[in-house]
Amino acid sequence: MSNYIVLVKQVPDVSRITDNAFDPETGTLLRTRLAAVINELDTHALALANRMRQLENDPNGQIVCLTMGPPQSAEVLRYSLARAADKAVLLTDRKLGGADTWATANPLAKGIEKIIAETFNGDRDCYILSGMQSVDGDTAQVPPQIAQHLEVPCVTYATGANYNNGEFQFSRIVTGGTEVVRPLSRPAVITVADYDWPVYPSFARTRQALRTELIEWTADDIKATQTGIKGSKTRVTRVFPPGKTNRKCQQIDDVEKIQEIITDALEQQGSEKDQDQAEAKYVLPKLRESLCDRSFEGNEKELHDYQLLCSILKDMSIKDPEQIDDDVQARILEKAGKKIHKNALKSMVEGLKKAEPSYNGQVWVIAEYQNGKIIDATYELLGKARELADSLNEQVGVVVAGKSVSEYSTQLIQAGADSVYLIEHPLLEQFDPAAYRTVVADVMEKYKPQIILLAATTQGRTLGPMVSYKLDCGLTADCTGLSIADSSRKGEIGILFQTRPALGGNVMATILTKDSMSQMATARPGVMQPIVPDPSRKGEVINHKVELGEKDLSMEHIFAERKSEEAEFNVEVIIAGGKGMQNRDNYERLVGGLCDTIRQRFDVSVERGGSRAAVEAGIIERPYQVGQTGTAVGPKLYLAMGISGAIQHMIGVQNSNTIVAINTDPNAPILKQCDYYIVGNVEDIVPKLMKLLTEKSGVSR
Repeated sequence: MSNYIVLVKQVPDVSRITDNAFDPETGTLLRTRLAAVINELDTHALALANRMRQLENDPNGQIVCLTMGPPQSAEVLRYSLARAADKAVLLTDRKLGGADTWATANPLAKGIEKIIAETFNGDRDCYILSGMQSVDGDTAQVPPQIAQHLEVPCVTYATGANYNNGEFQFSRIVTGGTEVVRPLSRPAVITVADYDWPVYPSFARTRQALRTELIEWTADDIKATQTGIKGSKTRVTRVFPPGKTNRKCQQIDDVEKIQEIITDALEQQGSEKDQDQAEAKYVLPKLRESLCDRSFEGNEKELHDYQLLCSILKDMSIKDPEQIDDDVQARILEKAGKKIHKNALKSMVEGLKKAEPSYNGQVWVIAEYQNGKIIDATYELLGKARELADSLNEQVGVVVAGKSVSEYSTQLIQAGADSVYLIEHPLLEQFDPAAYRTVVADVMEKYKPQIILLAATTQGRTLGPMVSYKLDCGLTADCTGLSIADSSRKGEIGILFQTRPALGGNVMATILTKDSMSQMATARPGVMQPIVPDPSRKGEVINHKVELGEKDLSMEHIFAERKSEEAEFNVEVIIAGGKGMQNRDNYERLVGGLCDTIRQRFDVSVERGGSRAAVEAGIIERPYQVGQTGTAVGPKLYLAMGISGAIQHMIGVQNSNTIVAINTDPNAPILKQCDYYIVGNVEDIVPKLMKLLTEKSGVSR
């Protein structure tokens, strides 16, 4: 008999975010101005738990829902009780507020232990299910971190379960396909990416849910050790709406002009991105002309305040912070007027005395490979790691784990690595989260890198959280921006500023690591830029020996299937269709036809793509999904047809040189984030465009 614990969460309704949801002074989100709903993927987890109980056909199996939040979070527990849950537990305590994923996983894991001990009478034959991620965080970190705390198997991205010979097997999404796995022990954590067996409330269950007494526990009841802001390993320094685009946003009235723009985009030499003015490279304080130079503050207000202070110090011919005594501070306050407060000045002066970096060590990338080659996302992270390390005067390291991976060393060094750490063992032939966590944590503990970057793939989003929790390190998920800067007033020098979308991409957040050995982050594939490989580069290959046994494995790999159809997005042109294409026939005729026309006209590599809405409508297959929730891309030309331009989609195409949009809606968001657009029906515009391109090429169709 198995029991089930389902983690559910009350989240803001991100589909209804408006400008008045933000504090105009701080830019932070005012959650009280948004309606609260149950996290959609948690409903899928509840449905899967209910289905598993049916498959096992044991009337004694219990489903217990657990949530952590303020008292009003009881609503999601009532929702769950009305559908499938037998009992519901609410963790509610002011001490739990303001937690990051690390300080969320800890009390939830403690709550799970208490449920197993008291509700299941110590029976550990249970499954812990949750949605893959919550829409307000979008990190997918909490469930793997819970698994790490409990030291149990973790199956992520599950889409279904089968019951064979008294054991559950789970189908799950992996990079490039699907697989079926069986956890080798219980409890086991299962995160659900999609499940198509919804459960609905009955009238009787709804009435019963209203009468059911909820179990309420505080932080003290569960004996949580890491809670709230104090127990968190990261801190948010800024929350803000997505920035304004630097795209041209120029409306075009006729199809012939669009044809000319496409021609210019594909015949121009080089990349417009390369022509943009590069940001100033970070320099450590001790290497600047003066310690009073604080040009690299990561917070805009702090930067402005330090610019004012440093200007005053320059006028006073002061270059050494040690010269700033009480008398000098009084003169500074007099010159600054009311622009600098006395207490603020004291902390700023203390910050000026900080010159040594807060972290030391190499900048690392955890490599990932598939079908015998390193994936593109690893090279993208290597390019970013090289940039970060150079600004810190440090080296770049890459960790590669597997059965036999030495063949990758040379190409990783050519792509920017100074050191390659090889971890080879027969039991690492397939990705097992527990085994990989063990070996990656082991090499990190030995060499202590200051930054670790992983790709936000299914593998990276499972491995990263488990390693970070094991080593007490902060982790920021799905970053779209990584840079080195200072927070001098807090005594933090040369730290990693990690920017990522949150709340479904409706806001951006900048996050810093605290109280950690290393700063860890995952980044979406396609967002960072690789560097051109240099065959002349030399580097060091380090063989890191580990001891692994069968006891270190957490799951059995039963079956794997790679998709026969895969998109090749490393091309010069991507033509993508959205829900506005209406049906598959239109998509094939218009997108497919334009792909063929441009390929023949310009002799360039072309791939088709689609928005998430188009995929969900069955217009195109999932491997072709473009965007933050699909594949991030960066072609010379991105042509979007019938795509509205949700923030998740635009984040995924932001590295494109030129973005051209065709849309019937003059208010579509994409028109404010592209380079050129034409308002009209794709069924009218695209055939004319194909005809013009064909005539220019002299090819009859």
